Amino acid sequence: MKINWFCPLPPEKTDIAHYTNRILKSLAEQADITLWTDKPNWLSELEQYAVVRHYHPDNLSESELQNADVNIYNTGNNNDFHGSISKVSRKFPGIVVIHDVNLHYLYTCLYSQYLKEGTSDHDAYVNLMKRCHGDFCQQDLNKFFAGNLDWSTISERYPLTFGVTDNALGIVTHTQDAYSIFSKDRRCNSPVLYSPLPYPSAPIKHFSRDETITRPPYRLIAFGYLGGFYRRIQSVLEALGTMPEKDAFLFDIYGQIWDEDYIQGLITKYNLEAIVSLHGYVEEAVLDRALANADLAFNLRYPTGGEASGSQMRIWSHSLASLVTRVGWYADLPEDSVVFVNQEQEIEDIQQHLRDLLKNPGKFAEIGKKGQQVLATQHNPDDYAVKIVDFAKEITQPHYSFIAPIPPKVSIIIPTYNSANSIERAIDSILEQTYTDYEIIVVDDGSTDNTQQVLKPYRDRRQIRYSMFQHNQGGAIARNRGVEMARGKLITFLDADDWYLPNKLEAQVSYLDTHTDVSAVNSGFYIVGKEGEILREIQHWHQYPTLDLESWVFLKPILLSTMMFRREWLEWVGQFDTNFPYGDKVNLVFRLSNIGCNFGWLKQATVYCNQLGNSVCQYAPKKSKSILTAFENLLAQSNLPSSIKSIKKQLWYQTYLYLAWISFLNNNTQEEVDYLTKSISYTDLTHEEIIDDWINQFKIFSDNFGCNFDAYQLDITMIAVKYLVPMKA
Repeated sequence: MKINWFCPLPPEKTDIAHYTNRILKSLAEQADITLWTDKPNWLSELEQYAVVRHYHPDNLSESELQNADVNIYNTGNNNDFHGSISKVSRKFPGIVVIHDVNLHYLYTCLYSQYLKEGTSDHDAYVNLMKRCHGDFCQQDLNKFFAGNLDWSTISERYPLTFGVTDNALGIVTHTQDAYSIFSKDRRCNSPVLYSPLPYPSAPIKHFSRDETITRPPYRLIAFGYLGGFYRRIQSVLEALGTMPEKDAFLFDIYGQIWDEDYIQGLITKYNLEAIVSLHGYVEEAVLDRALANADLAFNLRYPTGGEASGSQMRIWSHSLASLVTRVGWYADLPEDSVVFVNQEQEIEDIQQHLRDLLKNPGKFAEIGKKGQQVLATQHNPDDYAVKIVDFAKEITQPHYSFIAPIPPKVSIIIPTYNSANSIERAIDSILEQTYTDYEIIVVDDGSTDNTQQVLKPYRDRRQIRYSMFQHNQGGAIARNRGVEMARGKLITFLDADDWYLPNKLEAQVSYLDTHTDVSAVNSGFYIVGKEGEILREIQHWHQYPTLDLESWVFLKPILLSTMMFRREWLEWVGQFDTNFPYGDKVNLVFRLSNIGCNFGWLKQATVYCNQLGNSVCQYAPKKSKSILTAFENLLAQSNLPSSIKSIKKQLWYQTYLYLAWISFLNNNTQEEVDYLTKSISYTDLTHEEIIDDWINQFKIFSDNFGCNFDAYQLDITMIAVKYLVPMKA
């Protein structure tokens, strides 16, 4: 087989160039390889195994590529190394090897004028965003272009991962998470291969350890492209500099540093001049000699793009122990092959591990040996080359026809943030459902607890998919990510601290199958206490038999977990509004109902919901403001039904009472008084009737949210309002 291999080549300063060098001999044993580069220089040794050809992405013709059976494009996030490759891959079909999952930086470099409205780059960027993430991303694009959303946020929310799949004959991934992303998403219509990132189990440049070097001091090392805070060099310096034992270490930093003045400033601040050495970019042999004589490597990443780490492979090849952040690809490494650092206690963990090294260096030597064993068994370059070539042969056969997996009927989306104590119960309640044609999508919204470790046993299950934000984005963003990933025609949600009754899915799917005119179904629920005991059952259909817009405005609480939607309605309405980090559920239901979404009642409980009063108290002022904004936006709609227009006064009254109740529950007396004061302008009740109605409404809200209510608690507020506001006779 003949392969056109597009990849940065040595001496380019990227590990992806070295990756090609590491596997080229093995690849050449399986196929005839032509290496293509847009750079004028390359390592002459490559020509022992392959023909090397130079190209310009705008001038490369199809005839030049016809001498091969398939093109293979290695895609990463750095435009300097992968911009030309991306341009060629969009012109000529081929297999795409994914080295970085988040490709936003690549495309904003390719479309360098993307911020300038009216340019072709701007239009291309917007079109790409919508093609990859749907029309709903326009709301955040508007904020981004107006300067109200920063680049790092937009790139994390919208990684443009699927920008590379349009012309792909196949996809090769190096991590299980990446494999799950591409193989289980409706936006990818190509076969996907998972093969761990290859690396020789022995160093390419072998050096024996210099046994004449005495210890202490112990040798610490960090290396690679240290191009930002995410490599955590600043944290290592702080941890080292604030340790009384710092003189027991020497720390060597190799590679390009993003801000050398900043790092030098930290070295001075912590009096580390005699301990820390900055070497810059060095020859491979120099780095290999340093690794051979090191005792511990730092390979921390936060945030991480999810990519497999070539630098980790190199560390393992030297049987060297390393500190890694428990995040992304690193979080799934064998526990005995690396030393984990938890981001939320980063400095403390680094210091503890350094002290452990002083006490027991032999333990760290064993960890390094285990890492080398992992490298030898899971990352063999010969095995990788065979898999790549066999994959290429298979998908280029004339008779080959890729059949995409049949999508599930239902997608269940679980947004979670620091819910390690409850997420298992939520997922288990789905796995125990009587209905089985579903997928579970867990969106971890930047959790800082041990949510990742809790979820780890579930990650290999066929029906569970996982996505994670490095930083907390808010419920609307997390739910939108879930909808974006969802393959089912029916979509439902589950808050991480709630759980389903066993027949929830079966009952709601059956309802929607038999009520074809219904766009979404709602149901009742049980409110449960801290020990899972049932406090009461909520059956709102008695009070609101028809789920129209008027009912939704009055009905509280609104729980997404009790609903199931036809996906086209979520897409039509533009999904969740990212301007509502707390009132996104209320806002969504208002918008859906106002555009004609027909809700129906399934008159049974389907969800166990934790006592809602607790969640209402959390972020209460912000939630109140979001709910009020959602209500204001609804009443400002020009197409508002006449039935709503005629009761605006009543709606304002009831809404202010609800917000006052939230403030009451949160012990925010002043805000409670403010909302009650505002409610007075929207009622014709007498003084006595108002007081009675307030007490009655507060009791209704409390019952609906599973809270106990004592009317005597309102006395102070009643007096305050009586003297603050001239009451009506």
